[in-house]
Amino acid sequence: MRLNTTSARPFLARLLLLGGLAFLGLYVYGLVMSAFDPLEIVGFTVLAVGVIAAYAVHMFRLKRFMQDPQQRRELARQRERRGF
Repeated sequence: MRLNTTSARPFLARLLLLGGLAFLGLYVYGLVMSAFDPLEIVGFTVLAVGVIAAYAVHMFRLKRFMQDPQQRRELARQRERRGF
């Protein structure tokens, strides 16, 4: 059975975004509570910067995608079909 990548991709993107936000929340909580030793702070900071950079790239690509009127109409049509 082949996975339908058209419907799996938005779900995976939302799941990764939620995971990234959860990581950033735990990272900030750990910094505030001083739960990390110096080596862990460096590792978690690198991961946090990576998550933030991935989110920035995602938003930049979404903004470029939405500037095309044809793509915007297609997205509106898809949302109408799904009931949004």
